[in-house]
Amino acid sequence: MATVVASAFLGNLVAACPAPCTCPAAGGVVDCGGLRLLSLPPRLPDRAWLLELSHNNLSSLPVGSFQGLWGLRVLLLSHNILQDLADGALGGLRFLEQLDLSHNQLAYLPPDFSATLGTLLRLDLSHNLLATLDPSSLCGLGSLEQLDLSHNQLTELAAGGLGGLFHLRWLSLARNQLQQVKSATLATMQGLEVLSLAENHINELEAEVFAALRALGLLSLVGNQLQHLEFKAVVNIRTAGTRLLLANNPWICDCDLQRAFGKLGHLRHLHVADLDNLTCAGPERLAGARLSSVEARLCLAETATVLGITGTMLIAVAMAVVMAEHKRRQGPGELGSPLER
Repeated sequence: MATVVASAFLGNLVAACPAPCTCPAAGGVVDCGGLRLLSLPPRLPDRAWLLELSHNNLSSLPVGSFQGLWGLRVLLLSHNILQDLADGALGGLRFLEQLDLSHNQLAYLPPDFSATLGTLLRLDLSHNLLATLDPSSLCGLGSLEQLDLSHNQLTELAAGGLGGLFHLRWLSLARNQLQQVKSATLATMQGLEVLSLAENHINELEAEVFAALRALGLLSLVGNQLQHLEFKAVVNIRTAGTRLLLANNPWICDCDLQRAFGKLGHLRHLHVADLDNLTCAGPERLAGARLSSVEARLCLAETATVLGITGTMLIAVAMAVVMAEHKRRQGPGELGSPLER
C-alpha cells in the first residue's frame, strides 16, 4: 500500500512538471535553467523546494509570480536580463532561504522587496546596476546572514539602507563606486564577520566607522584611494584576530604613515595580512617601492630636520648665554665714565 501511495505521489509531481523543465521526482527540484525562457513556466508544482531559472531571458517578474509556491526554499534567477521587479513579485515566498538575482540588469529594488522574505538567509544581488538602495527595500531581512552587493554602481549608502540586518555575518560591497562608508551604515551589524569594501573609491575613513563590529574577522579595503592610514578607524575594531587587507591603495609613504603602521604593529588583535604587497604611490622618489622595504627610513629626514633645528636652537642659546656672561664680567666700570667718553 505504501509503495502505491509513494508511486502516486511521484507520478503527480512528475505530471505537474511544466514543459520544457525537468523535475527530479524525489527531490522537489524544478529545473528550468538554460532554456532561453522569456516568461515563467505556467503551473509550477507547489511541492517544489528548489526552482532553477538561471541562464534564461527573463526581463521582468510580474505581481504574484510565485504565488502558491509556499514550500519554496531556494530560488535561482541569475544570468537573466531582469530589469524590473514589480511590487509584490516575490509575495508568498514566506519560507524562502536563498535568493540569487545576480548577473541581471536591476537598477532598482521596490520598497516592498523584502516584505515577505523574513526567513531569507542568503541574498545575491551582485553584478547588477543598482545605484541606490531604498531604505525600506532590505529592512525586512531580519534573518539574513549573507548579502552580496558587489559589482553594482552604488555611490553611497543612504541612512538606514542596510538597517535591520541584525544577523548579517557576511557582506560584500566590493566593486562599487563608494567614496565613503558612514558609521551609521554598519551600526546594527554587531555580528558581522566578513566585510569587503574592495575596489571602491574610498579615500578616508570615519574614526567610528567600524566601532560597532564586535565579531569582524576579515576587512578588505583593497583597491581604494586611501593615501593615509586612519589609525583611529582601525584601532576601534575590538575583535580579537581581525585580518586587514590594504593593498593597491595609493599610499603616501611619509613619516605619518610609518607612525601609523608602527602603532598598528603593536596591536595583537589586528594583523595586516598583505603588508608585503603595500606599495608607495608617493613621494615621487619612492613611487613603486614596497612600504615594508622603506618603512624604517621614512622618518629619517624628519628626524634629521628636527635634530638640525634643535641643534641650531641650542647653539643660539649657548651663544646668548656666553654673550650675557661676557657683558656681566665687563661691568659698568670697564665702559669708562661719561667724562672720559
